[in-house]
Amino acid sequence: MLVVFLHGFLGTGNDWTEVIKHLPFPCMTFDLPGHGNSLPDFDLFAEMEKLPPFHLVGYSMGGRLCLQYSGKTLSLTLISTHLGLQTELEKQERLSKDQVTAEQILSTPIDQFLSQWYDQPLFSSLRSKIDICGLRKKQTREGLADALMKFSLGKQPDYSNKKAQYILGEKDEKYRTLYQKIPHTLIPDAGHAVHLENPILLAKEIYERLLSNEVQLESMR
Repeated sequence: MLVVFLHGFLGTGNDWTEVIKHLPFPCMTFDLPGHGNSLPDFDLFAEMEKLPPFHLVGYSMGGRLCLQYSGKTLSLTLISTHLGLQTELEKQERLSKDQVTAEQILSTPIDQFLSQWYDQPLFSSLRSKIDICGLRKKQTREGLADALMKFSLGKQPDYSNKKAQYILGEKDEKYRTLYQKIPHTLIPDAGHAVHLENPILLAKEIYERLLSNEVQLESMR
């Protein structure tokens, strides 16, 4: 059983270290395009296609990329992932907002941008636990700005009917509202960044879900 993890905006594959540490399965991560050590011409989906069938887990932007991947996944687990905007007006407004943010990334010192980004209410519980800004400095501003626009929520189709396992942090009020009509699991003592705020309980939830999926897959063989 192989499990592939995709991180969110501003992160790297190392964000999953504490989760993976508590899983007995082979696991791997990627740095998303524009993040960490990924090369400018990195094709994420092409690299994923080289793998044997795998279980896919994604957080936030990484989760949205999971939604767009149509390859050989055995199961899909989405953490704090937006499933898509409903109207063209909403999409255009989001694209405009992301364009402004991308320009801020390019024109603002990285320390200042990170402080502003993580000052959002969405990350209040995260900032109270770890020095998230200090962990995010080793990025290229050009790569981040490009990724933000390339993978903007404003360009994403609506995946509201996508079959997946959905996980949220209990303190993530925004996404609890978004998910109120979708079956999901809440992880206690965590906000939006569940994998960084409560990695042990998240690993336990993933472990139980993947075992259940494997049992179902084996019964179908």
